[in-house]
Amino acid sequence: MKLILSLLFFVILGQFALAQEAYKTLVYEGNRQFDKKNYDASSSKFLEAAKLDDKTFDAHYNLGNALYKKKMYDEAKAEFQKAEQYAKNKNDKAAAQYNLGNAMMQTQKMEDAANMYKKALKNDPYNESIRKNYEIAKLKEKEKDNKKDQKQDNKGADQKDKNKQGGQDNKGDQKGDQPNGDSKDKQENGEGSDDKQSTQQPKEGGNKIPKDIENAILNKVQDREKETARRILNKNANSIPQSNEKDW
Repeated sequence: MKLILSLLFFVILGQFALAQEAYKTLVYEGNRQFDKKNYDASSSKFLEAAKLDDKTFDAHYNLGNALYKKKMYDEAKAEFQKAEQYAKNKNDKAAAQYNLGNAMMQTQKMEDAANMYKKALKNDPYNESIRKNYEIAKLKEKEKDNKKDQKQDNKGADQKDKNKQGGQDNKGDQKGDQPNGDSKDKQENGEGSDDKQSTQQPKEGGNKIPKDIENAILNKVQDREKETARRILNKNANSIPQSNEKDW
């Protein structure tokens, strides 16, 4: 029984050793491809290594670097977060946090990047590269906030101008309702308005009295009243009601 357990132990130990050797080989090959700038090949090797041992710093950290070079920043952030989680010492943790901050900078997450650089500085306080990037992230964050405030100010100014312009237009429309400064009462009475010219005018002779009847009437009045009667008849002949409809 002891012999069987011993053999089983050595088999498991041998498999573990083989897995570790394969892991190291994949990481080594990935680094070689990375140095040659073959980032597709290197990321493939690091991914295989991570599958063999998912809870290791090297595979996730190096895979994050390869993905970063391929400009796959969101995927790189995920790998750097895993590397930070599995880091065994402060230097490795600071390296993962620094590169995680870099990936955040690339995705315009300035505030998040600054916070990550700040964490990295706590683990590696004398690293000038981390400190420099922290200052850059803070400056970019402030610049982004200033642009946002300026955009809001410009939007408010544009709205104010539109409101002002709208008020002027309304004022102009009200003035246009009473052309030439005439009052509303005058317009209704046809004074100072174009409505009088716009109404349909009566057609001449529309209800004109026949000539023979007119002569008969004129013959029955005295000579001194003929002219007066003629004016009355002419006036009545054209007394056709005007239409209220506009001609437009």
